[in-house]
Amino acid sequence: MLLNDIYLTSLGVRLGRRLDLEEAVTDGRYASAEYVANALLGVTVSDDVFAPDLAVAAARLALERAGTDLAPDDVRLLLHASAYFQGQDMWTPASYIQHHTIGGNAPAVEVDQKSNGGMAALSLAAGFLAGCDAAAAVLVTTGERFCLPGFDRFRTESGTVMADGGTALVLGRTPGFARVVSCVLTSDSSLEHMYRGRGLKDAPASGDKPLNMRARKTDFMRKNLNDLESISLQIAGGIGDCIQQALDEAKTDVADVRRFVMPHNGQTVRWWNMLADMGVGQERTTWEFGRQVSHLGSGDQNAGLEYLLTTGQLEPGDRVVLAGTGYGFNWGAAVLEILHIPSWATAEADEAQAATAPVPQK
Repeated sequence: MLLNDIYLTSLGVRLGRRLDLEEAVTDGRYASAEYVANALLGVTVSDDVFAPDLAVAAARLALERAGTDLAPDDVRLLLHASAYFQGQDMWTPASYIQHHTIGGNAPAVEVDQKSNGGMAALSLAAGFLAGCDAAAAVLVTTGERFCLPGFDRFRTESGTVMADGGTALVLGRTPGFARVVSCVLTSDSSLEHMYRGRGLKDAPASGDKPLNMRARKTDFMRKNLNDLESISLQIAGGIGDCIQQALDEAKTDVADVRRFVMPHNGQTVRWWNMLADMGVGQERTTWEFGRQVSHLGSGDQNAGLEYLLTTGQLEPGDRVVLAGTGYGFNWGAAVLEILHIPSWATAEADEAQAATAPVPQK
């Protein structure tokens, strides 16, 4: 989807406290072999703040950063994406987030594409705005908290560690700090059964023990032993093809992209090799940030973009790719053009630089 006059206006992120993964290895929560293979170093943990409240905190920050240029009535749609339980069954977290942020009567909608949810919400928001007036805006939020007893962040899934945090993104028709040049969503439902397990159930998981996504995946692999290599290539190729389509639509070459904001997966996932084959080294990705935070479910892209902005790693004119992948399988990619560095990002970058500057010797 090639876009005209769709902009990013503001960002907000609220992460849990950071836990050093070496500590989790030492006390037996995280397997040492996976620690070495995945090369992740830390994970953010929310001890007592629920996923929707993390999203609310991120949204409030994004709205504050947007300033007086954005009135609550300008927000015509709220989209909330998540990969896991939001704190209550048969409930509406998107409406909760709306109630505690912008209020009003705009539609509040949940987006469920698991770890690709943030990218799906971005694409839906951009498409919605294409038919709106110049004052219109969309608030996109994500919120995740992967905790016991229902989820073991270290063992429920493989290839990553699951992290807690909320993110928010404001898009609008009025020029902001970045322009959304193109946005693409793709899927391959032939792989849906990888995470379905052995059958459907009459009720949700009881929550008395952690979900076991590895068992579902192992069962799938046993049934497809002769096709594992092609399936692995199919999954990695999905995100690669999605990125390439977004680049083609934006008329942008891989070599002209300053940074790639990728999911916070460990080094065992195959698409890291796919990126290398495209000529994208880790130094052009958000790997160094992601390995300190681990996988925020649907929120990696918003968090990664904020990190690049607030650490002074982007400049006006830069092109940035956001990319995601989720069960299903679903993939998303967007090409952004940085128009200017927002004042809130510059202020945070300056503060961080001052905090790490050497103290002058007398």
